[in-house]
Amino acid sequence: MNKRKVSASSEPEPRLHRVSQYLERNFPDFFAEARFQVGDDDYFLYARFGQYLARSIEQRRVSRDKIARGFTVLNKMARISARDPGVRRMLVSGPLEYLVDAPKARALARKRLSPIAQGYMESLCE
Repeated sequence: MNKRKVSASSEPEPRLHRVSQYLERNFPDFFAEARFQVGDDDYFLYARFGQYLARSIEQRRVSRDKIARGFTVLNKMARISARDPGVRRMLVSGPLEYLVDAPKARALARKRLSPIAQGYMESLCE
């Protein structure tokens, strides 16, 4: 029984591991700085990523390709969140919250996010 609790608590981390690898590959500067500031805390990593993505869209600081890859990160999280409530909470109260608060980012998110992620985002707008 104790083993089951250990495996259940460590389950979300491997699921986000692939998303984190994608984030690190496509946003190496952001990833290095964020990991330095927040350590291994995935909640704060992805919340900061949402803030970074929203700010980048609002200020037009990164290329369209980079923005598309940013939405890929969020869509990957949304796919995982369908099976994992912890990842869903992380996605909704972190990155999506920042997108909702930024008008240009919110408009672009409505076009680029998967239906699952859009549903989560719309629930924040209500």
